[in-house]
Amino acid sequence: MKTAATRFPLGFLFILSLLLSGCASYDARIEKGYDLAHLQRFFIIHNPSDNHGLDHQIAAALQARGLKAEIGPLTMMPEETQAVIVYQDRWGWDFGEHLVYLQIDAREPQKSQAFASASLVTTIPLRESSTVSVNRLIDRLFAGKKS
Repeated sequence: MKTAATRFPLGFLFILSLLLSGCASYDARIEKGYDLAHLQRFFIIHNPSDNHGLDHQIAAALQARGLKAEIGPLTMMPEETQAVIVYQDRWGWDFGEHLVYLQIDAREPQKSQAFASASLVTTIPLRESSTVSVNRLIDRLFAGKKS
């Protein structure tokens, strides 16, 4: 006969494993025929609702790769831009603010359709800075799987 004391640790471990199994999902896709490796000049469109400076973090991640990255509204995009970066973010609060969703898309300057996309979706708060998450997504964009 099993006692409640022997069932509790097993139940607790099961619930804990379910919670930790889906903490964060990083994903990337790149359309066939496109490759970010040959691009040198990026323009990040500033999102006016971004209160966390993600545009600057994206630019810093690109610049750390030796690439040129500028930020601003679409009307300020330089002519020599090879790819436009747009992003969407969502934040949650759980005893502190944390990033729960971030999608970074790359598209050609004259088109609205993205040719590359990387996203982060979390189900529980990540204990890493948004800068780390941005760098992981940029890495996945440059090493993304062709779809």
